[in-house]
Amino acid sequence: MPIKKIVMVKRKKGLTPKEFRDGYENSHSRIAVRLFGHLWTEYRRNYLTTGYNFDQKDGGPAEIGFDAVSEFVLPDEAAYREMGRISAENFEMIKEDEAKWFDQSHCWIVDCETIEEDPSGLRQAADAST
Repeated sequence: MPIKKIVMVKRKKGLTPKEFRDGYENSHSRIAVRLFGHLWTEYRRNYLTTGYNFDQKDGGPAEIGFDAVSEFVLPDEAAYREMGRISAENFEMIKEDEAKWFDQSHCWIVDCETIEEDPSGLRQAADAST
């Protein structure tokens, strides 16, 4: 069964959004792909720009609390264990690079249970009921 992880990151204080993105794209994500890319079936990075909360208050990364949300998917538990092994072997290098770009105390890796729906099927069902 696939394992999906969401990584929510806040940039290190003093970095501009551009500096953060350049560092994430050209350093940290390259290390991740080099170490773990062969294990992942999906990998994407989403840089937050502007948004609003459910009370319609506008905001950006400062209000949201994160600058980027990354996702990666592993095919199974064996790949997840292998990622853990590789991560442990490279712990110091990974932490050193993270310290350049991230406010580490405000970064989270979380497990996800994903439910996907095909919107076209939902529209067809709605059209049929009218």
